Amino acid sequence: MSENKIHNMWPVQIGEFYNPEHDAIKNELLNFFKEYENKYPEGNPHRKAKGEYENYNLYESSYSVHQEKNSAFNKLLKFISQGFMAMSNNSNKKLIDNMEQKPKFNVEITESWFIRYNKGGVVFPHNHGGSYSCVYYVQIGKDSKKINGSTYFLKPYTAGSNIDFGSQTYSTDLTAIMEGQEGKLVVWPSYLYHGSHPYSGEENRIIVSANSKIDLITN
Repeated sequence: MSENKIHNMWPVQIGEFYNPEHDAIKNELLNFFKEYENKYPEGNPHRKAKGEYENYNLYESSYSVHQEKNSAFNKLLKFISQGFMAMSNNSNKKLIDNMEQKPKFNVEITESWFIRYNKGGVVFPHNHGGSYSCVYYVQIGKDSKKINGSTYFLKPYTAGSNIDFGSQTYSTDLTAIMEGQEGKLVVWPSYLYHGSHPYSGEENRIIVSANSKIDLITN
């Protein structure tokens, strides 16, 4: 007789990774972002041109900050790339285990940017392109709380109309909230809709986001 099984066919995986070098690079990152703002005071040039208004009351850089030369940001990108790779390895474990040789991969940061929230700043629900996306908390503010500027994710499917006890979790939990913590990286599949709660702190809240492309290297 066959063994009973419950398959997780399409789980939504959200990873949390903690940067051991955060305290060493934080101030250099903040100085880099301040210099960037002084150089590009208008921020992202594509928002108004495309009529995109998913962000409110904040400064957002262009999507090509990874092309700037800054040692602290490069160290952060390396840490982010490791997070992307860890998520990919976990999601594709069955494929990788069935490969004859240990595979090698290339992680490409296709876009990267930073956001500085003004008081009341908010990012409305949206999703990204690529395979995985992320948010990295550079500075969260001393009065940060779970619903003050935190990142949330929307349930990626529509539940049925009838709700009983058996369907409680997948029918009623509409969002998942990730509380900000300096040095924490959160990684998720790029298709997942997400946003941020309004930020009401006095100290600047600054995050970095990035999108990725992960390719199998073939000889």
